Amino acid sequence: MSQLRLQMEQAAVQSYRAYYDVEEYRDAGPLKALCAYHSRATQYVLVKKAELWSAETNEYVYLWSLPRLDEEALEMIFQKTLEDGMPRIHPHKDHMSTFLTAVVLCGEADPQTLARLKTLKQRKNFRLSLHGWMEFRIAAAVLDCGVFAANRPGRETAQFLEQLAQSVSQKSIKRGEEKLT
Repeated sequence: MSQLRLQMEQAAVQSYRAYYDVEEYRDAGPLKALCAYHSRATQYVLVKKAELWSAETNEYVYLWSLPRLDEEALEMIFQKTLEDGMPRIHPHKDHMSTFLTAVVLCGEADPQTLARLKTLKQRKNFRLSLHGWMEFRIAAAVLDCGVFAANRPGRETAQFLEQLAQSVSQKSIKRGEEKLT
């Protein structure tokens, strides 16, 4: 594993740890961590029993780290993220949304695979959105060439990865280690 990918992996886990419940996987192959975020907002009048509305938002971030991202690996990441994430969703009247997010750190990637990554999408409405919805997001950082790619819902995650990569590379330069690009 490249030093830069390992540093990015550690920095991502540390960054998510501030607001997410992080479960790290040491020997789970390319899956390195699952980060879960749960938020509930409510509005009530005078007493908590007189609740006007409430909304729950959840996000499950799957952190993947691979030396090379190809079509087969991308499909595996897509399927495994949905396979593990869908049973975690419990739609009910207060459920607003759940995001299943795949964050992929890789050394290199095929251009066709990155093009395919940008078209991946999965969205599911629960009871005509009355019980909320689920959306799949994916973002990848190709560290050897400094390329970041994401599907449309995952653009914010790709921006986060870019900022994280800049932060990690600046720290590496200060210590005299390898440069990102």
